Amino acid sequence: MRKINKQFFQDPTTDPDHSTSGFWFWNDRISDDGIEEQLNMMHRIHADCPVVHARMGLETEYLSRDWFDRIRTVLNVCRKNGQRIWLYDEDNWPSGNCNWTLTEDERNREHFLSFTRKPVKKGEAFPEEAGEVLCRRFLCDGELSAAEGTALADGEYFCVRVEVDPYEGWGKYSIDYLSRRAIRLFLDSTHEKYAAEVGDEFGRLICGIFMDEPRFANALPWTETFAEEFLSRKGYDVVPLLPLLVCKGKGSDELRWDYYDVVSDLYTESTFGQIRDWCDAHGILLTGHFLGEETIAAQSYFGADMLRGYKYFHVPGIDHLGNGMGSLDGKFASGAAHCYGKERISCEAFGASGWDIGYEDMVRISNWLFQQGINLIWMHGFYYSIRGQRIHDFPPSYFYQWKDWDRMPEYIPMSNRMSEMLSGGRHEAETLVYVPIESYWCDVEHDLTVKTGFGTDGPQIRGRRAAQIDSEFQQLCNRLSDENLDYDLFPADAAENFFVHGGKLCNRLSGEEYSVLVLPFVRVFPAAVAALVREFSQNGGTLLLFDCSQTVKILEKGGNFYGRAETACLCGTEVGNVTEAAEAVKKASERPFRILRGVDKMSRLLSAYPSKVIDPYIHTGERVSGVGVTRYLKEDGRIFNFTNYNMREEPMHVWIRGNERPVLYDVCTGEIRPMTEAEKTDGGYAVRFTIPANRAVFIVGERDSV
Repeated sequence: MRKINKQFFQDPTTDPDHSTSGFWFWNDRISDDGIEEQLNMMHRIHADCPVVHARMGLETEYLSRDWFDRIRTVLNVCRKNGQRIWLYDEDNWPSGNCNWTLTEDERNREHFLSFTRKPVKKGEAFPEEAGEVLCRRFLCDGELSAAEGTALADGEYFCVRVEVDPYEGWGKYSIDYLSRRAIRLFLDSTHEKYAAEVGDEFGRLICGIFMDEPRFANALPWTETFAEEFLSRKGYDVVPLLPLLVCKGKGSDELRWDYYDVVSDLYTESTFGQIRDWCDAHGILLTGHFLGEETIAAQSYFGADMLRGYKYFHVPGIDHLGNGMGSLDGKFASGAAHCYGKERISCEAFGASGWDIGYEDMVRISNWLFQQGINLIWMHGFYYSIRGQRIHDFPPSYFYQWKDWDRMPEYIPMSNRMSEMLSGGRHEAETLVYVPIESYWCDVEHDLTVKTGFGTDGPQIRGRRAAQIDSEFQQLCNRLSDENLDYDLFPADAAENFFVHGGKLCNRLSGEEYSVLVLPFVRVFPAAVAALVREFSQNGGTLLLFDCSQTVKILEKGGNFYGRAETACLCGTEVGNVTEAAEAVKKASERPFRILRGVDKMSRLLSAYPSKVIDPYIHTGERVSGVGVTRYLKEDGRIFNFTNYNMREEPMHVWIRGNERPVLYDVCTGEIRPMTEAEKTDGGYAVRFTIPANRAVFIVGERDSV
């Protein structure tokens, strides 16, 4: 944990690693003169760590000799200017297909399950099937059996096949992320070429590589080795039970949990784990973001247990498109990152906001992202060219083409101060909220007639309980934020990083401690989480049960074969609605501040998204007002981030716990000012200050003794 860097706060232009920069879209014929001119323009505003991004409109051949000659020019200019860069691992997106070349081979494309189902009457013959079939099954009274001959009773017939999308469709975009072999081809075709050409600058001028929007295009992915992997990991044959993924029957909860658990592990190990290992071996960092980060439903569709993937990223990230704010994408990423012991969380920000977005809009979104836990921002983007149709590519460009470009020397230092100030320490909150994605898996009813592909609305979230989980989880988390009851989100796979001590859940990687645990909508529980929850409750921790089942199924990650789930009762305080939950968290939280006078909460226009999977989310019509408060610890102080989302200044009178007089850090000017008029009272200081309209102020107080 670092100390507060007062020198950088006063001159936030000296460290490219804390430079708010842009995705530098290479979208035309790239020349050495153009590179030097544009990097010098970035350097003049201290945007000194861009991401070099091959983009639609590119006329320089991707990964050609010409391409790498231009990359060397970039490195030469960076060396002269004291700049650094990140690489982008694809031509356009999503990452993994090497400019749509690897997916020309059908074997490398995403495989997925398709289902034919029809009711059959007693004595009716089962249908004849042509072509390759994975399994044919008959469901009667919740039991599956072979579909051979004629039905012995009324029931439902299922035929399961493995399919791939055609290349000229979604197939070209969809590498098989579950296949270690396919992802190895991606590494060979892209990363190894960079290593051969410019690997001597890895970890020096080249910080790392960005992975963009890996995702499943279909709800139920498969791969050629899936059955074997499943048998090895779970101890039983999944193939005869596959209809339970789309219907209810005996053991469907356990089967769905096992299926998605294996999908999640294959996805994260084959893709993110393999790429992270390559980056480790070559001395660079891996960052990037997924698709569908905003909701449990979207995460499940596009990535099974998507949060599990964050543990493999050196710098987990999100993409926040549009000019609105108020969603959970930042909290999902930062919560998982904190649980996995990651210090930095990135955001590809402000894209698709339209050419009319103004400076104050950008500042408001930026400040909100910092309060969500983001501490590294890349603007989307710096366009090399806006010639012709390029001007319509998810605009605007925040480069010299933007109407408010002349205000960048004002924005970059302010954003850099916030980035560095909120890095090198750890987030502080009393509350941990469990992400109940396993229970969502058990209740969702997949609509396989609607495929989700880029730029389209996806399927409705079917299944009453699944839709409720998706919507009310958003409402719960947003209500906690609105009440300034900050929290982290807890993915099940991070349970191994926690232990219980003194009635608190303690993270052995980050040092963060939580006295309140909220369990929403749980009815199935991984065994490791269940054991942790039981110990936490028995040792005096506050356990809040939000619409949980009285009896939950305990599922082992491995070795607990199909149909042998145990059950357990949860012992905690039941809360029936969002208001009760927020009040219970507030009652149980001992926060080191109180707002004595002034705006003490936030409100938002949108508390939850409609019940459908959308690709991608464009954040429009979302607004937050009021004053938000979050906290961050460094070695020599507790940093309070007071952010004003109103377009008027807000006077504040706040009590801060501690024996040392608080200090104000002005993020707009870099001024550091002791609060000499602070009044000592009640084990702390009462301080008065004013937050400018649409701006943030840091108040630094004394840390609790450790």
